[in-house]
Amino acid sequence: MTAKGFDIAIIGGGVIGLTLARALCDRGAKLAVFDAGADVPQATRAAAGMLAPSFEYGEEFGGPAEAVYHLGARSLAMWADYAAALEQETGVFVDYRSDGALGLSYRDEQTAALAEQAAQVKRLGGDVEMISGDEARELEPALSADIAAALHAPKDTQVDPRRVMAALKVSLNRRGVEIIQGRVLSLGDGETIRQFVTAEGDIYEANRKVLATGAVGGLTSRGLVYPVKGEATAIASESVITRVLRAPGAYLCPKAEGRLVIGATEEIGPFDHHSVSPAAVAGLRANAARAVPALGMAAELERWAGLRPGTPDGAPIMGQDKNGRYLALGHYRNGVLHAPAAAEAMAALILGETPAFDLAPFSISRFSSGRDG
Repeated sequence: MTAKGFDIAIIGGGVIGLTLARALCDRGAKLAVFDAGADVPQATRAAAGMLAPSFEYGEEFGGPAEAVYHLGARSLAMWADYAAALEQETGVFVDYRSDGALGLSYRDEQTAALAEQAAQVKRLGGDVEMISGDEARELEPALSADIAAALHAPKDTQVDPRRVMAALKVSLNRRGVEIIQGRVLSLGDGETIRQFVTAEGDIYEANRKVLATGAVGGLTSRGLVYPVKGEATAIASESVITRVLRAPGAYLCPKAEGRLVIGATEEIGPFDHHSVSPAAVAGLRANAARAVPALGMAAELERWAGLRPGTPDGAPIMGQDKNGRYLALGHYRNGVLHAPAAAEAMAALILGETPAFDLAPFSISRFSSGRDG
């Protein structure tokens, strides 16, 4: 069988892979994207689309915690123009909203944790403040009287990930980028090995290979990227709240057409993204209704589960491995947030340019030797 060849092959059809493909196209690169589809579920399709770096700094990110925050903040600053350009180019509405976010507390210890978060984010240059429960209710009148305080992040935003994905595919189609439906089974090791094979038995060649795979591909077998299952639901809620709310035990994201997303559970390890626990959904809804009582009787529109790509320190893996492959994966719950900035930096690296920010904190070399493929 004759192998079909490309200059650059991006393995992964989620938001990271597609934004990177678009960035490379804008720099004149010739490439193809390989999308495993339902065989490897995208975290993007299950995400809520919160663009909220103000809530993404903490111990779970280990050593790269500050780098993760700055990556998110840089990308957040890009999203307004990115969303507008994507909509103008494709005609696809991506539901970008710049109403800010509130992190809610009921008890003193929750308030103290939010105050510590606010202090750290301010130290890193973020625009956040602690406000009282009454001040939070002035912003969102539907909030429960039990809300004691809130972390207000006025510049955090959100998009609808499903709409973003649709727009990216239209954009790439107009640019002539081939999106090949097929799961890549073998990439081969070594800089001189160009061929790889899909589950369908098709053979391809690429001068440069990029792993933008999700939770069940790429470096999974080496234990560096692993699945973290999340369950969520959407309910019918027209104009009850106007911004993202992060309440204890649930986040609430209002979307277009009266749809409100409530999420999300976290369970490390299971590959099952088909089943959704009724108890998990009931818990999410109860936690949401505690924060916003008017949501208690709202009709459910859908429920789903997805697999986030976790890493040992919670931070993404970006750069090159010792076999010459480019890595753009492991963004955990922040793939949508990170996408524009990650694409900008990785496109520069792949094309031999200097990235706009230092990728060293995200290098695979930060993990123990011998596990970097």
